[in-house]
Amino acid sequence: MNIYVLMKQVPVISDIKINHQTFNVEREGAGTMMNPVDVHAISAAVELKKNLGGTITVLTMGNETCEVQLREAAGMGADHLVRITDTAFAGADTLITAKVLAAAVRHLGAPDCIFCGQASLDGSTGQIGAKLAALLNIGLLNNASQIDIEEKGLTIHQKAGKGYDVWQADFPLVCSVTEDANKPVPVTIKGKMAAKKAVISVLSNADLNIAPEDLHSPSRIEALFPAARQEAGMRIAGGTEKESAKKLADILFEKHFI
Repeated sequence: MNIYVLMKQVPVISDIKINHQTFNVEREGAGTMMNPVDVHAISAAVELKKNLGGTITVLTMGNETCEVQLREAAGMGADHLVRITDTAFAGADTLITAKVLAAAVRHLGAPDCIFCGQASLDGSTGQIGAKLAALLNIGLLNNASQIDIEEKGLTIHQKAGKGYDVWQADFPLVCSVTEDANKPVPVTIKGKMAAKKAVISVLSNADLNIAPEDLHSPSRIEALFPAARQEAGMRIAGGTEKESAKKLADILFEKHFI
């Protein structure tokens, strides 16, 4: 099995600040960590390897600081670590990010399974998995809260209201996971030693050869504002149920709800 995991370095949420001129997250001075749900994506890959064999390659886009999180992935059981970086990728939106990741996967070798977190803590779009599957023309299983491994593919449970939808797809496929999907793989002393010795490969656009016209992000942020606060509810009191009902009806008539 040729197993890939998409991993992202994100700022520590308590350190996040927004530049209101550029609408970008200001990362300088902020602590960093692995995107929390990506831990579960790596854990899913480790379980798949345990059942069906193969190798795990973890991909991330970013500068040298991302290598801390890549080594964490090695400690959990990843076999190969790849960092993708190029000034041509700066400011990439989700479409361009997916294009770069798809090019990296094609460069490294056809996938059997690609795991990713359902969404990142900083962007929270939840779009990368689906876009990557479309670009690679392979199956997609989204928002897995339980994963069952079979010889030919995966079956997942996806939360739907108070119950679950059950979906199945054959390999090759992309599977995005939620934090309910599994328990994180523990990092052993052996894993920590492997992380220190792990070799990190670096890919740039010289390797991926994506045309400049294909690196133009079609989306941009026009405005940024805090979510509106919901109005607080009110308590309607009356001497009797009939009085309370009349007061409620008067309020609804006044606001033109009835």
